[in-house]
Amino acid sequence: MSVVLLGLGRYVEEIVEVVSAIADVVLVERDEARLRAFLEKAPVANLRALPGSATDVGLWKEVDLEAVEAVISFLSVEATLDVARLLRKALGYRGKIVHVSKARPDPQAVRELDLEVVSIPEILGAILRNLLQGQGIVRYPVGIGLRKGEVVEVLITESSPAVYARLRELRQPGARVALVYREGNPLLPRADFRVQPGDRLLVVGDPRGVEIFVGAVIRGEPSFPRRFGSVGALCRVEGEEALYLKERLRVRDWVEACEDPKGVAELGVFLARDRDWVRRVFQEGYPFPSFHLRGTHPYRSILVSANTEALSPLLASAMDLARIFGGEVHVLFVSRVEAFMPPEEKEFLENLKLLVERARKTSGLEVHLIRKEGNPVRETLRLLKGKFNLLALGYTPGRRTAFFRPYVPQLLAQASPVSTLLVPEVNLER
Repeated sequence: MSVVLLGLGRYVEEIVEVVSAIADVVLVERDEARLRAFLEKAPVANLRALPGSATDVGLWKEVDLEAVEAVISFLSVEATLDVARLLRKALGYRGKIVHVSKARPDPQAVRELDLEVVSIPEILGAILRNLLQGQGIVRYPVGIGLRKGEVVEVLITESSPAVYARLRELRQPGARVALVYREGNPLLPRADFRVQPGDRLLVVGDPRGVEIFVGAVIRGEPSFPRRFGSVGALCRVEGEEALYLKERLRVRDWVEACEDPKGVAELGVFLARDRDWVRRVFQEGYPFPSFHLRGTHPYRSILVSANTEALSPLLASAMDLARIFGGEVHVLFVSRVEAFMPPEEKEFLENLKLLVERARKTSGLEVHLIRKEGNPVRETLRLLKGKFNLLALGYTPGRRTAFFRPYVPQLLAQASPVSTLLVPEVNLER
């Protein structure tokens, strides 16, 4: 096997050292004096020098193309394309042709001639992002994908906001964890996979989605409501509280005077005021979060009901809001009298304690667990009076209260005296 190098570019000496360790090297250079100087400076046993032009058919008669694994060109873009046409169309060469340069050839010519392009600035950019932005935590693989940030490797440390979280708690639209390396072993992740310190996550997806994922996992940056969608909507609502949310929630656009949230593309959240919208949320089964305004901003103290559904995305959203609004989070669980608690409820309570403790340690926020005994609706409403600014509830789209089947999230949302956030349990892996 041999590799042909075209031209004495800036990096040829290093390339020769690397390639000659695994293959014979043929070096083509039209400047004979420069070629002799190079050979005197860097003698290599399995290096063969061919003086002449790479566009000369006669030169290639001295090369056994069937044994050539790759042709690597350090020539100009134009010269590389000429050589590629000669090799592909006149000589029938089917091996790899690689162009190394800071300039990129015409994309159509690259496809037609089956060229591989190595851009030095792009490689250096990826390496510098590893060193500077990643700080030893985020790695941008070189030579994989389009090199636009659609593939990254994330190292989870003890201080990461994601440590001990389940993957379903970390979900973002447009990004997914494709593989996890733990102690050198590759693992195929599932939604309930729990992340541990030292894990390396291979994240793939849309560059923007991957960027949001990395920001949330490494730096704890708020991703609400972007994990659901990039657009916000105002449904027959205005005033100070709506302006308060518009100024602080990071969305790409706001749709004014929205009458039907389901008709808004990429919707991440909508704001509404009258209580009829609560009924519509549960009746229509909206798969995106909604704020129901009661004029209790600023949101300095957020109460999260653990007696409602979608607890993982609900708590993640509440933590994001605490960062955005500068508040604190209280998680309320109303259980039966301890003597009558079934085993599954006791297990849930213990897991909830661990979840709240982890959230407090990894976020640096004030996160507290409150436990009450009795009726979840009555105890929650009693606690809300005068102490909290925002109630956060989780729900499953499609479920709603009925005469013989009361649904706690809907009952609380309808009766809440404070502004309420409704967060659905939905699959964000799209």
